[in-house]
Amino acid sequence: MTDKEKLNSILRLRLFFSTEKELSDFIGYNLKGNHFSRFKTFQCDAYFSKFSELYRTYTQKEENLECLLYQYEATSCFFKKYIEKTSHEVNKEFISQLLHYLYTGDFDVPTPSLKVQQLCERYDLCNREGEMNIGILLLITYGLLPTFKNKTAQDISDIAGDFQEAYRILQNIAHQYRSGATTIYREMLCLKEMRQMVEEERTGDKYLNRILLIFITNDVLNHIFALLNPVRLRQYNLAFVSMEMGLARFWRCEEDADNVVWEFWPLNNVEGYYLYRKEIDYQNRKIRFTRYQLLFKDLGYKDFCYTVIMHPAFNYHNMLKLEQPEFALTYDYTDLEYEDDRYTVRELNFSMMSPGGEKPMTLKPIRKDDVLRYYRNYIDHEGTAKDFVDIDCLPEYNIRVEEMEVAVTDLAILFKDGSGIYRLDKFDEDGEENIAGICTLTHEDNFIYAELNDPSGEKRHFLCLDSINQNLDLDELVDKPYFRKISSLDELFDE
Repeated sequence: MTDKEKLNSILRLRLFFSTEKELSDFIGYNLKGNHFSRFKTFQCDAYFSKFSELYRTYTQKEENLECLLYQYEATSCFFKKYIEKTSHEVNKEFISQLLHYLYTGDFDVPTPSLKVQQLCERYDLCNREGEMNIGILLLITYGLLPTFKNKTAQDISDIAGDFQEAYRILQNIAHQYRSGATTIYREMLCLKEMRQMVEEERTGDKYLNRILLIFITNDVLNHIFALLNPVRLRQYNLAFVSMEMGLARFWRCEEDADNVVWEFWPLNNVEGYYLYRKEIDYQNRKIRFTRYQLLFKDLGYKDFCYTVIMHPAFNYHNMLKLEQPEFALTYDYTDLEYEDDRYTVRELNFSMMSPGGEKPMTLKPIRKDDVLRYYRNYIDHEGTAKDFVDIDCLPEYNIRVEEMEVAVTDLAILFKDGSGIYRLDKFDEDGEENIAGICTLTHEDNFIYAELNDPSGEKRHFLCLDSINQNLDLDELVDKPYFRKISSLDELFDE
C-alpha cells in the first residue's frame, strides 16, 4: 500500500473520524469526491506520519498504524472468504469457538463441528506471524466495522452506540469465562472504563473512534483470557509500564482535618505503592488507618498518568476467589506537577476517582521540617506517641502479610519460615506443572505468606505467588504430594 492508499483507507473506513467532513476539517482540505487522489507524494507522507502519531496517542503504545491497516485488510479477506456467506448467528458462534481455541489452545465443550474446527485451525495458520487481528474480526462479524474494501464509505451515525454494543458483547464473553478466572469481576476495570467512555461521549466529549474501538476490544479480550492463564496474566502485567517519578513519604490534602496524613510506601519487587490514610486520634491514643494499593501507568505523557486504585476489599476478595465488589478496583487519570527536576512530584491531582472515593482529590507533600517531624513522631510511634496503637478502619478486609525468604531452583521453590524450610515441587512425574505458571517464577518475584479471616470468621492461611496471582490455601497445600517440609539436607536437592 502506498501512503496515498493508506490515507484513502483511513478515510473510507472512518478510522479516526466519524464523518468525511470531520477528517476534512482536521487536515484543512475538502476531501469530498477526490479524497487523497490529487495529493502529492510528500503531502501524503506527511499526513500519514501525522495519523501515525495520532494513532499512538489513542493506543498509548508505540504501535504501528501501517501494521494495523495490513491486519485489517488480511482479516477482512478472511472474513469475506470464509465467514460472510453464512448466517449471522452461525458466525457469532464461530467467533466464540475461535476465541476459545486461540486463547486456550483447545476447543470448547461441546466440541464444535469438524468444519468449525478446521476454520479455527485455518485462521490460526494464517495468523502465525500476527497477520490478522481477532478484535477486528469480531467487530466485522458483529457489524460494528465495515470490511476493508467496502465502497459505500458511510459516515458513522452513532459511534457511542457502536461502543455500547461492543461493551455488551465483551461483557458477555467476560461473564462466560468468570468461573475459571483467577480474579472474579462483576465488571472488569477495562470494561468499566469503556462504559464510562460511552457515557462521556453522550454528554458531549467527542473522543471515541474506530481506532479506539479496535484497540479496546483487543485489550479487553487479552485481559479476559489472561485471567484464565497465569503465564498469560504475567505477560499482560509485564506490559504495564509504570510511571517513573519520585514520591515523598508524607502528604496532606487541604480538605482533610489537621490530624489526617497520607503516607506512601513503595512495594517490594512490584511496581506500585501502598497509600495509607492515617487519622491520629489523640484522645484515645490511636492511629486509624486505611490502606490502598496504587499503580501509576505511564501513558507516554509526563504530566498525567493512568492510576489503578485497589481498595482494601480487592486483595481480600481476590485471595478468597470471591466476586469483586464494584468499589474494590477503580481508576483515575491523574495530573502530576513536578519540582524543577521533572522527577520529584510536588502535587498529585486525582481528577475523577481518588482513594477518598468518587471525587477529585489533591495531595501535596509535606515540606516543612517541623511539620514532618510532628507527623513522623506519631506515625512511627516515637517519643510521646510511643504507646499509640494502629487500628485498621476496615478490619473485615484486614490481611496480615509477610514476605518469605525463598530459593528458586529448576525443579522447586524452597520457602523458609520460623518453623523450617518447605519445598514446593514445580513438576509432577509426567513433567506437568503442579501449579499453573510456577515455572515462570524467579527469586525476583514476590512470595508472600498471608493470614485473613474469611466471611465466616475462620482464619485462613495462604502462600501467595504474587506475579501469577496464585494464592494457595496452606491448609490444602500441606496435603499435596508436591509440598513438604524438609527434614534433611538431601531433600533440598532431590530430583
